[in-house]
Amino acid sequence: MVAKELIEARWKLFGGALLATLIATLTDFTYSNTREMLNSAAASQQPGSIRDYMVQMTSSFDTFIWNSWFSLSNNGGLVMVVLAVILGAGLIAGEVSKGSIFLLLSKPLSRERVLLTKYVVSAAILFAVVLFGSLVLLLVAALQGHPQNTLGMLISDLLFWFALLFALGLATLFSVIFSDVLRPLALALVVLLLVALPGFVPGWQALSLPSYWTSLPAYLGQSFPLKEFAVALVAAALPLAAAVLLFRKQQY
Repeated sequence: MVAKELIEARWKLFGGALLATLIATLTDFTYSNTREMLNSAAASQQPGSIRDYMVQMTSSFDTFIWNSWFSLSNNGGLVMVVLAVILGAGLIAGEVSKGSIFLLLSKPLSRERVLLTKYVVSAAILFAVVLFGSLVLLLVAALQGHPQNTLGMLISDLLFWFALLFALGLATLFSVIFSDVLRPLALALVVLLLVALPGFVPGWQALSLPSYWTSLPAYLGQSFPLKEFAVALVAAALPLAAAVLLFRKQQY
């Protein structure tokens, strides 16, 4: 069954790796252009809050790389989240829409094993894509004379992977509930947007789940994000557990 899942998801792996490579490479080369843009006359006409944010995020090459690659609202992070949702949305609903769910459930495997096998393969694909993109990022940054903290990058990769597991688990949960791929995909994206909304309200950042999925001090090698890991791990486990329970009782 693992081989079947890998074969079916191979184009998503290759496509994700290609996108990650492209984004990682462009991120390394856009730092100087972004700095020049902030010094332009057009940038001075932007609202003060936006300009202050951009100045903060481009205060150093390392900060710019971290924000561009690991933030869910920017480049790499956004693409990875969409990939996670696409993988999860079709996990069960894809089988139902094709009618192959009956053949799948006729095999001498428990429903829990069926779902978890499909989930683990998708989770492994996400980790491979994130890790591959980060390796490209490290290589290109080093060639430009901006070597990054390798350990900090790996810790950030793992923390961000938990964020992707939440998105994957959420889409998987909706995939168990609905028989088409579109609704799980759309609903997962809506929920992800809702859990991020408190982060835009001053003083409510602690209630925003995405704030626990990235850590600049960890990326820079200044601290270990123990609290962030704990929150991210629990958040990733909850939708998966709910999906397993529902799939066990779902009638097809």
